Amino acid sequence: MDQSSTQSLSPSGTGTAEITRAAPSLALVTSRFQLAQADEPAPEAWGEGLMLLLGWLGIDAEFVAPARPRRLPRMADWRVAAAAPAPVFAPWIAWSPSAFQNGGLAALPQAHYVASYLIDHARGTTAAGQGGADLVLMSPHPAVCAAEEAGDVPVPRANVMRAMIRAARAEGRERIAIICHARQRNALARQLLASGKGLTRDGLTLDILTIEDALPPLMSGAANWDAIIAMPDLRSIVFTLLAHASGVSRAWPMLWFAGENAPDLRLVTSEAPGEGASRLPLDAPALVHALALTLHEAGIGRAAWRLHEAWARLRDSGVTTAGHGGDGPYVSVVKDSEFLALLGRDAAVSKRPQRPWRALKNAEIAKAGSQLPSLRVVASNLAIPTQMKGR
Repeated sequence: MDQSSTQSLSPSGTGTAEITRAAPSLALVTSRFQLAQADEPAPEAWGEGLMLLLGWLGIDAEFVAPARPRRLPRMADWRVAAAAPAPVFAPWIAWSPSAFQNGGLAALPQAHYVASYLIDHARGTTAAGQGGADLVLMSPHPAVCAAEEAGDVPVPRANVMRAMIRAARAEGRERIAIICHARQRNALARQLLASGKGLTRDGLTLDILTIEDALPPLMSGAANWDAIIAMPDLRSIVFTLLAHASGVSRAWPMLWFAGENAPDLRLVTSEAPGEGASRLPLDAPALVHALALTLHEAGIGRAAWRLHEAWARLRDSGVTTAGHGGDGPYVSVVKDSEFLALLGRDAAVSKRPQRPWRALKNAEIAKAGSQLPSLRVVASNLAIPTQMKGR
């Protein structure tokens, strides 16, 4: 393999890697929307904001105790293995991208990979669907990265790389960059080529770049990727440059997935600059988008779409919060609690069509009347719910 710093994968040698994921024909859902409580209760402002949004959506959520992993599953557990545990919902906890460096902090949550979402309204544009930001930043967990030989730089397991690419493709993201160290590049290219034609078809452009070659487009804001998979040690650099170029200086919703073949959402937090984990003051966009993503993962696509649409219309009506587009032509910059209150009162005056969010692609399909998935199996509630503090 050549030693160029940018590589594209294609079975035909055209310079384009194409990846597909078949639409699901079977979905397993619970009979009610469940969220697992974090070890620490939600801060009052976050809890009130969450209940306001759920009430506005008309969703009666159950708050259950988080599932505790065991070394060896009991026989009783095997009967319910098909039902994924409710994800822990804690967007007020912000993990720094630097926490993934050097093998990751000891307290880093367990997962196979993480995905954070950069989403921003198109500022200063008159045509709907133009401008703005819509990108997912993914990384394998440091725990799933290992060196092929002694002295090599660790690379993620092949199944984890495939899971991230398929997840991005399922959201309709067609331009994916894998950003790595130069010493990782060839190993990643060999790994993906060995995955076979099932991972390289149907119009997905996949580029493997060294961090040195990724820096110019990231710094200039000219990167045209829909998704970026950054190696753990490089996540902080990529996150910082994307935040600077987009102007979104506050937290991004962050999802933690476990499982290599069919990953399940296990934890919802935020990602923000800093060191390790921190506790955030109320961040309305982070809460709105974290809840929308969680609803979507739970199969409640219409509510997820409605929530994002309400946020976009309120932004389009000239209302924003500090750190999210304050340089645009907005009428007012309001407190986060006031933004949520306005959203809950349907205070947006804009009626213009809003740019869809790729992360909710399946919700858009459902809204248009699609029959995906074609069969839904509803599991009984297996945990005893406990009410959220303050409810």
